[in-house]
Amino acid sequence: MQPQPHTGYTLSALAAVVWASTAPGLAYLMTQYATPGLTLALWRDLLIALVCGGGLLAFRPSLLHIGRRAVGHLALTGMVSIGIYHALWLWSVTLNGAAIAVVLIYTYPAFVTLGAWALFREPIKKVHLAALALALAGCALVVRAYDPAILRISWLGAMVGLLTALTHTVYVLVGQRNAPSISPWATLAYTMTFGSLTLLALALAADQLAPMTRSYIWAIETPAAWAILAIIAIGPTLGGYALFTLSLRHIPGKVAGLISVIEAPVATLIAVTLLGERLEALQIAGMGMILVAVVLPRLVAQIEGAPQ
Repeated sequence: MQPQPHTGYTLSALAAVVWASTAPGLAYLMTQYATPGLTLALWRDLLIALVCGGGLLAFRPSLLHIGRRAVGHLALTGMVSIGIYHALWLWSVTLNGAAIAVVLIYTYPAFVTLGAWALFREPIKKVHLAALALALAGCALVVRAYDPAILRISWLGAMVGLLTALTHTVYVLVGQRNAPSISPWATLAYTMTFGSLTLLALALAADQLAPMTRSYIWAIETPAAWAILAIIAIGPTLGGYALFTLSLRHIPGKVAGLISVIEAPVATLIAVTLLGERLEALQIAGMGMILVAVVLPRLVAQIEGAPQ
């Protein structure tokens, strides 16, 4: 299939918009149903693995036949970029607060750019560096990182937050490498399966190290919570991952990663709509900076008549 940059831009932007509703939904489950984040991460990823794997086995089993080496790569990717990544993300939110955790995770496009240069010899252009800096600054404004009440971070928090970015980087780079030859649904089936197994091991370890009155594995107790989690998993989480993985067939990971920063302002707008929060002037300015950063590489490429 011939790459179509416009299609890639559209898919990655849609992925960011779809992903944006996952955080408010998971936050609702954690606050209203007192469900541990590790439990939610485990069952969300397991539900996605069951849907993708079961669907492929039922309708397109041939897509799962990708060879032992490819399975090994996806297994490692799932353990690092799904299981460990989701566990680190929860730890980062605990240590840094949600706002700073968001800023730190969205440093990952910079790591993708460096990784693509080191692994695939993709050139790093000044416009990409400018767009990355603009997007990160805009993201910081959107989540109000300038507020002293929000800006709290320790060396451990900074390290964990940056590790979330690094682990997510692995998914993007492996996805970019495999995109031409492996179905995005097969990629999700394998990575979510091994990610779920990693989270299961972490949950079992947590039960032993910090026992609660209920097991981390079975901490979802009401049908309503199960229903909400299933909707989040099969809807925005699966949809976002599928759209983003598919976009890597059309555009480089460094571009798709940059576009995904749109998730931050979209999530903020969702919070404004549902929770009645008010946007500050600096937040609106940050949203504008992110939008400019997203279109900047494409605009310069069109002016210069050169590839991104």
